[in-house]
Amino acid sequence: MIEPSTPHSLLLAACDGQPQAWNRFVHLYGPLIYRWVRRSGMQSSDAADVTQDVLMSVSRDLVRFDPKRTDTKFRSWLWTITRRRMADRCRNAPAEQVMGSAAANLVSPIDSADPPTDARLDQHTVLTRAVAIYRDRFDPKTWEAFWGTVVDGRSPDEVAESLGVTRWTVYKARARILQRLRTELAGLIDQDSSG
Repeated sequence: MIEPSTPHSLLLAACDGQPQAWNRFVHLYGPLIYRWVRRSGMQSSDAADVTQDVLMSVSRDLVRFDPKRTDTKFRSWLWTITRRRMADRCRNAPAEQVMGSAAANLVSPIDSADPPTDARLDQHTVLTRAVAIYRDRFDPKTWEAFWGTVVDGRSPDEVAESLGVTRWTVYKARARILQRLRTELAGLIDQDSSG
């Protein structure tokens, strides 16, 4: 769905300090970061703190990420920051807090070059969150046309009949929303599953 040649508008807007763009970024990636941290063995309160630390680091370092570089994957870049913030948390935590099975679980994922989740699952998480963000930005019929054809897999003719519109209206609605998602999410989701 995402085309690599599309402008990286959300990244650029977040780098420019646009609050709406940063809020969308946090909404898309905060839950993903939190899940990575939890799967690495941290308890929920620590995972929430680490997620905040990661987001603060990303807000400072986002200008350094170059989505045009072919050897750079956004997911890997984000995981590197997450891994470092988890290591900082373990290093700075009192010894009794780090002891036990959680500490043992943290050793391997922190050292891993890849996040503790599958790239496809991560992509699905981000796309699901993106859809939630953009739903309210479109007329309900436009959204239903998109959802019926893209998510539910119904034919444009069937969706058009149920909405009382023409088939071409359904095509137009679907194309409009897909283009918006492509533009907003370009560069935020890696194209292949190698992470």
